[in-house]
Amino acid sequence: MPMSIETIGVVAGALITAFLVALITTPIVKSLARKWGAVDVPKDGRRMHSVPIPRLGGLAIAISFLLTVVLFAEIDEQMRGILLGAVVILVLGVLDDCLTLRAWFKFLVQIVAAFLVTSHGCTI
Repeated sequence: MPMSIETIGVVAGALITAFLVALITTPIVKSLARKWGAVDVPKDGRRMHSVPIPRLGGLAIAISFLLTVVLFAEIDEQMRGILLGAVVILVLGVLDDCLTLRAWFKFLVQIVAAFLVTSHGCTI
């Protein structure tokens, strides 16, 4: 079934929005990572890089994704649960990049995020 011109326009708008938000937020997140000390310093032979690399790159991508979904997608109960779970995982990732959290705590938060998603009607 061919897509309508309106659908193509909405998809193009979403892609352009996501691209521009990621383009704008990436340098901001990079400087925040350095300011907060969320950098991976190469201290052993396992690292592929030779200079400190900011760890929060996923934050710019997540901000771009979340903003684009909020602006362009239909937000029903299931989508609300998915977005809520995604934000919980995003916050967990940022905290882990800054503080290096313990595995049991990260696992517990992941369970909470999964519960939030399923409690909003999402199933497999």
